[in-house]
Amino acid sequence: MQAMHSAYTLPLEQRLLPPILAAQAIQERDRPYLTFEKRTWTFGETHETVRAVARGLRSLGVQKRESVALLLHNSADFVFSWYACTLVGAVFVPVNPSYTGYLLEYVLGDAGVRGLIVQRDLAPALATLSAEALARLQWVAVVGGIDGLQLPPGPGRYLDYATLPQATGPDPEVSTDFRDLQSIMYTSGTTGPSKGVMLPNAHFFGSSMTFLRALGLNRDDILFTPLPLFHGLASRLGVLPALMVGAHAVVVDRFSASKYWQQATECGASVGHCMFTIPPILMAQAPGPYDRAHKLRAMYNAHADLEFEKRFNVRIVEAYGATETGLTIYTHWPERKVGSCGKAHEDWEIELVDDNDLPVPDGEAGQLVARPKRPWIMMEGYINKPAETLRTARNLWYHSGDYARRDADGYIFFTGRLKEHIRRRGENLSSYEIERVVTSHPDVADCAAVPYPSPSGEDDIRCVIVCKQGTSLTAPALMDWLQPNMPPAMLPRYIEFVAALPYTPSQKVEKYRLIEDGLGVTAWDKEAAGYKTARELAGKK
Repeated sequence: MQAMHSAYTLPLEQRLLPPILAAQAIQERDRPYLTFEKRTWTFGETHETVRAVARGLRSLGVQKRESVALLLHNSADFVFSWYACTLVGAVFVPVNPSYTGYLLEYVLGDAGVRGLIVQRDLAPALATLSAEALARLQWVAVVGGIDGLQLPPGPGRYLDYATLPQATGPDPEVSTDFRDLQSIMYTSGTTGPSKGVMLPNAHFFGSSMTFLRALGLNRDDILFTPLPLFHGLASRLGVLPALMVGAHAVVVDRFSASKYWQQATECGASVGHCMFTIPPILMAQAPGPYDRAHKLRAMYNAHADLEFEKRFNVRIVEAYGATETGLTIYTHWPERKVGSCGKAHEDWEIELVDDNDLPVPDGEAGQLVARPKRPWIMMEGYINKPAETLRTARNLWYHSGDYARRDADGYIFFTGRLKEHIRRRGENLSSYEIERVVTSHPDVADCAAVPYPSPSGEDDIRCVIVCKQGTSLTAPALMDWLQPNMPPAMLPRYIEFVAALPYTPSQKVEKYRLIEDGLGVTAWDKEAAGYKTARELAGKK
């Protein structure tokens, strides 16, 4: 095999998972790579397991560029299934495990998924799909087994995931290169359904390489992540860069404010994942014995907070990117300018522009646009949405919808985003999809979902609703109905009933007017009302 370059500077031609995984299985065979729920897999064991799962996928007839969806909680099986897909040339489609009904059916249909790997406790979501959607699935592998499950008819085959790996058999690896798709990841839209972002290998690894530089990650590091693997931060900025440098990745099922420092301490982590809402949550916790007992040198990704850093003896690292581009703004570890997300990546042109796409002077805020200097390091486009792809990349620049300013030294400071975007718990949420679920209630005639500033610094969700004539829907009753039909992160905090929504002559809701007018006096606030979801009553965060 050709000698690998440094993981920090992999050329395009070597941005492929199979040779990297194979090389680490030889060089780091008995070193720990992945830990989940107190079980650890070495690099050698990971390689063997991935190849076994890949043989199983080949036996199911999975072909190159065929989409395989993962509807899984955080688990080692998520990582093994993802890597196995890359070995056989399939495209892995990570799905938010809270999706059911329309949201799940849309992703499976839009990505052309023919095979699904699903967690046992998430398998009931299959019963919320239409007969047509189920019939498009050629196979469904259930992690945890199928015995005793009530599974709907339709898919060509159900099987226990435990029977999928094959220890022996032909080489499962299919020839791929840096241009081939590794994943389709879904990102939100404000005026339409979520968009499936087609990510080539060169792009996927580009983000991982930038993360390595921003954190100075090396083989002696232990990376701790409580964030979801279906999201890019824990995956291409987590377990994948750890693989590339021979580091140890420790994954837990979910973030816990009361356990974060204890978990990081017990696993000996040197680098921890976070997102912009987590430092304020941790700061709000009472002082505890693990606050400074940990070995973390860095946490990624949030705004620098010197008070936080002093209290917990850790540095916060900030960078900037998007699903479509990967990380485009960062600084080499340990450099930084407090308040800035860094400077333009050497592989990218970054500009800040006005509404006419003309550059704004240093010091003034403009929309952040980007374009690559190298081929295949940006998304291939949005699957099935050529018009949206062209709109986003108008004038040959990717338009982020985010606003920033640049100082005279080239450091970029994030200042905000387009007002209609809703960002909650580190994710951009689709107002369109929130509205679609709300308006499917039999008493709702119209709905507009808009952001409302949250004390955390992100957004809460505000739904402004028009009810059908003659109905008497209440906010708590609507919330009761929404819970089983909508992921927890999409549930609104504010519900406001109005007689009519403001529309433009072309029949588009003027959301900016709703945002500028602010909350109405009759708006219902979930928090102020003391309303608790079933998830909150069960003690889940």
